Amino acid sequence: MPDQTVNPPERLLPWLTHQLSLTDKLKKERGEAVLSILKQEWKDCSWWDKYVLGLNINPVMHREIIMTSQNNACWYARTIIPHDCYEVNTSLFIRLKEESLGVIIFDTPEIQRERIVHYSIDSTSLEYYWLPHHLRERHSLWVRLSKFALPQSTFFYLVEILLPELLRIKK
Repeated sequence: MPDQTVNPPERLLPWLTHQLSLTDKLKKERGEAVLSILKQEWKDCSWWDKYVLGLNINPVMHREIIMTSQNNACWYARTIIPHDCYEVNTSLFIRLKEESLGVIIFDTPEIQRERIVHYSIDSTSLEYYWLPHHLRERHSLWVRLSKFALPQSTFFYLVEILLPELLRIKK
């Protein structure tokens, strides 16, 4: 699991520790939230999937998005859904074509957040290279990593990389 020894900026803590929908928090605090899907594809488990998450299940779906407000990128997110989880819960995940993951998670009582951690990344971290080039910062960024449990002992992960513009925009 990633290193959590560095303390995040005080102003970022409410975002890193928020237990409900970050999208709803963004809408409330900044007036809007606009989701853009970068890609959604089935792949073999990456090194990160295997050694950070402990996944040995192929394939996995990677869904990558950027959340913006007032034309500013607020966070990048990658959802990692193991194939067995998707197969058992297809009716749930098919909704990703029309709905955001946040809506699905927080409107579905069967989905439970099992764990949430936050940690910093920089150019020495693999997660840093998931970001589109224009969003890579020279200083540390902060990540929320959540594990969600579904019925039949299946689970999926959500990695959210918070970007500096999140704290700069005003309502």
